[in-house]
Amino acid sequence: TNYSFNGYTYQWFFEDGMPSQSTQTNVQVLFPDGVEGRYDIRLITTSELGCVDTMDHELIVYPEVLIYAPNAFTPDGDEHNQTWRVFMEGIDVYDFELLIFNRWGEVVWESRDIEIGWDGTYNGELVPSDSYTWIIRTKNLMNDAKYTYDGHINLLR
Repeated sequence: TNYSFNGYTYQWFFEDGMPSQSTQTNVQVLFPDGVEGRYDIRLITTSELGCVDTMDHELIVYPEVLIYAPNAFTPDGDEHNQTWRVFMEGIDVYDFELLIFNRWGEVVWESRDIEIGWDGTYNGELVPSDSYTWIIRTKNLMNDAKYTYDGHINLLR
């Protein structure tokens, strides 16, 4: 956003931006899609009297929080789809909690490790084919914003 005062001409420069430069008063810029990082931006403003001012700013692009949670799995002893787990990006993996509940609201599985999947058991016993509810509580990797996600899993045998 251009907050300059009494500007007459403008020169924008955007590191890795599209466009990489502009002379418009305000300009919309695209940065590489899905690429987090730090990008330098420079605005040089000149007044009608020829006074020049320069502003440099570092734009930080944070990773998006992405989640993929399958809605079914089949822990039936064959070699395919034996565990259920979520896949997430942009979260603090050290502040992650996953709970799975049966239809009576009882916690049948929980984990604080995003890499570990549920094998369809509770207290060492196979749970029946049914629909189970899950909830995830976690934080954003960059700014500690708290997130809660929930959904359902169909366990099929």
